[in-house]
Amino acid sequence: MNRQDLAVRVRDARLKSGLSVKELALKASVSASYIYAIESGARGTHIDKLSRIAKALGITLQELWPEINSQ
Repeated sequence: MNRQDLAVRVRDARLKSGLSVKELALKASVSASYIYAIESGARGTHIDKLSRIAKALGITLQELWPEINSQ
């Protein structure tokens, strides 16, 4: 998955969950600037942090990154 796809998926899931960037960051134990960087497509993320973000959003890692099943 490229960074722009990840950015859209994280932002859409966050908005659907009703969380602010700061709330998501707190729940996922990452900084708000980290979430902003992911959502802007400026950076990717490691699987462990992506897993924590998915959990904080109340979704599975596979929902956030469907391609993981084919790797």
